[in-house]
Amino acid sequence: MARRGANRSGPAGRRRGSTASADPGPARDLFDDERAGGSTALWGERLRKAALGATIALVTARAFWPSEPDPKGGAGDGLGWVLCLMVTAAVALAALLVDGRFRIRWSWTDAALLALVALVASSANHAVDRGPALNMSWEWVAIGLAYLMVRNLPRTREESQALLGCLFAATVATAVYGLYQGLVELPVLQARFLKNPGPMLEAVGVRPGTPGEAMFRDRLLNSSEVFSTFGLANSLGGFLVGPLVVALGAGLRALIRPGAAGSRWGGVFAAVPLVLISVACLIFTKCLSAWVGLAVGMALLAWGARRLVARRTLVLGVAAGCVVTAGLLGTALVMGRLDRGLVAQSMRSLRYRWEYWEGAWGVITEGSTLSHGVLDSTNFWSGVGPANFAGPYLRHKLPESSEEIQDPHNLFLEVWATGGVFAFLALAAALGLGLWNTLGSSSGEDAADGALEPDSQGDPDSDVGMGRTGWLTVSAGAGWLVVVGLGRLNPFLGELFARWLVLGGGWLLAVLLGRSLWREASLPAAVVGAGALAMVVHLLAAGGIGIPTVALELWALVALGLNLADDRRASRLSEWPTRLPAFGLACGWSALIGAFLGGAIPYWRCEGYLAQADQAMRDGNLDGADAFYTAAIAADPFDSRPWLGVAYVQAAIWKAHGSKVEDDHWRRIPIALLKGVTPPRNSQSWTLHRERAEIMADLLALLGSKLEPKEALPYHANIVEAYRTASRLYPTNADLHARLAFASAGMSMYADAATEAEEALRLDRLTPHLDKKLPQELRARLTRELANWSESAAKTPITTKSP
Repeated sequence: MARRGANRSGPAGRRRGSTASADPGPARDLFDDERAGGSTALWGERLRKAALGATIALVTARAFWPSEPDPKGGAGDGLGWVLCLMVTAAVALAALLVDGRFRIRWSWTDAALLALVALVASSANHAVDRGPALNMSWEWVAIGLAYLMVRNLPRTREESQALLGCLFAATVATAVYGLYQGLVELPVLQARFLKNPGPMLEAVGVRPGTPGEAMFRDRLLNSSEVFSTFGLANSLGGFLVGPLVVALGAGLRALIRPGAAGSRWGGVFAAVPLVLISVACLIFTKCLSAWVGLAVGMALLAWGARRLVARRTLVLGVAAGCVVTAGLLGTALVMGRLDRGLVAQSMRSLRYRWEYWEGAWGVITEGSTLSHGVLDSTNFWSGVGPANFAGPYLRHKLPESSEEIQDPHNLFLEVWATGGVFAFLALAAALGLGLWNTLGSSSGEDAADGALEPDSQGDPDSDVGMGRTGWLTVSAGAGWLVVVGLGRLNPFLGELFARWLVLGGGWLLAVLLGRSLWREASLPAAVVGAGALAMVVHLLAAGGIGIPTVALELWALVALGLNLADDRRASRLSEWPTRLPAFGLACGWSALIGAFLGGAIPYWRCEGYLAQADQAMRDGNLDGADAFYTAAIAADPFDSRPWLGVAYVQAAIWKAHGSKVEDDHWRRIPIALLKGVTPPRNSQSWTLHRERAEIMADLLALLGSKLEPKEALPYHANIVEAYRTASRLYPTNADLHARLAFASAGMSMYADAATEAEEALRLDRLTPHLDKKLPQELRARLTRELANWSESAAKTPITTKSP
């Protein structure tokens, strides 16, 4: 079968040879292939379209539920989505096998991205908290698969451009819900908290009467940031900014396109409400880094258009944009959605970022030594693994730093800390090459006149936009239903029904109003590259490269930008009349799905047993709960939660039996707690060690004088050991040092108690954050006891060292 090279929308399409263009031609070419090679081409095309439709549906669905990983819960909420994406990849491979021709787009950008994915995923093997690391590594693999399918499944410019329209529709839907959240949901939530704060504090793990409650109250009642389906406003800002820049470029492209019909103004103006909704939601996030990214993206669009429109027109356009933005900012101030001290807050936020970066660099270089001129640091070379940054960071967190963060708030530091220096280099290469191919000037015989130069082919068969790609729009809309099937947004659970309807309505609104915009504009790669660069600028000062939804969108923009770069080799579809490469990829996929199921099935089984155990606890069936927790331990050896469950159920059984000292159920509690923090489970979780100490202290308080002092001594030692371990894992936590001081004094270890008390008071003075300070009563008590402990330590020539 002859190779085809009929790209009708770019200069590269006029070439013939070993590569096919991004556009194999209109539909009649397919029937030519069918007559030449039977019905296999037709079925291969159907399978390809099915895989492409499923891919965009899954990408859309991923935006409709919170995607920030929850390490405490195993970070496995996205595994069902990963499995669906792997099945979709199988359909894509089946299309190649059925068709009989191996088609692929390939570039150094793709190689760098796959290297990044492989390095980050493999770093899970040496992570301390293996469970979340393994689950998040599969999310990285899924992002790599999605990137490859977005790169290779579209056959025409129309399809790639339609995918961009679908991405923008998904961001508009999340923006609509963000506005609904800020105007409707948050006021209801605040009123509920004021009426009864207890349940909400318990749900977020904040103790009443502590500085943490004051901080939580201030954030909930006095903060107006919206976060939509995300856990953080910064994540939402990063998700919005890229497609927003692309939509602005599409509007500009539609207006300057020579020979376009006069109705192009109608299409552009119809899309204006969508842009205003997105910009308004972006403003309400108060995410300064996303605002800077938007400004950079718009500046690139204006620079690219400088030769295509009159300077006066360009200046007037920029001025109009500034006026509209100023109006939105003013409206937000009047509505109370922006604080008047925003500039001061932004400077404080920048200081926080610097503190995060200092701590992150400490993680990367932890334990560094120079041996024969070579840096010897495991974290420097191999990283700590996915979803494992939070623990090591606390060992390097500055005393005056504000939060216990999950990532360094910088994409390069995050990847370096996660996967090591070679992952950092792979990320830099992938982004550098991708942006160079989309934004850089062209060279050689394929050079175009300019990044925003209009098409001049005038092909009557080319209907740029969504004209013949409506099936892709419908497929993307199916993501609204897919999210229900995946169980991440059940509309039949209370208030989630309103969220589901708002998201679906926002997506439909984006399609109806934006359809004409994407039909009128023929996007060059530079517009998409500007959107990708806007996201990168945002991620320089915000977390997100490890958040599946944000990372998925960034790499999708890079892939689609490469597809639309007609003057670059990266956009060309190479073709070989053989099934052998597809067969090799199918073998690799089989190994990949086997490895995935080998890790995911134990996690899913464990989750099922934990759910059954929780239900048994609610029903009062303590023996049944104990059996389910035991089954969960056998199902997943990396999860600490079943061991904690065993400890709690043993405590409940012991209390139900009358809390008798001769009842051995209480003796199983410290054993289960210790097992929960013993490798291969997370031995570096300071919260688990603190919880272990608190439960042991409560247990000894219940036993009272029923235990002989000699028998109680090892349990007191366990409490000291647990608090000491927690304080060493989080050395700048004043509360942990204070608790360790009192526990040490309880064992007559007065020198240690005095040392820890002094450290707790020092840290209390250093931190400016209320939630990090000691409660006033505890501070006063610690100050009083310090003098007594110092005096007692001076009288004791030899102190008993803590375990």
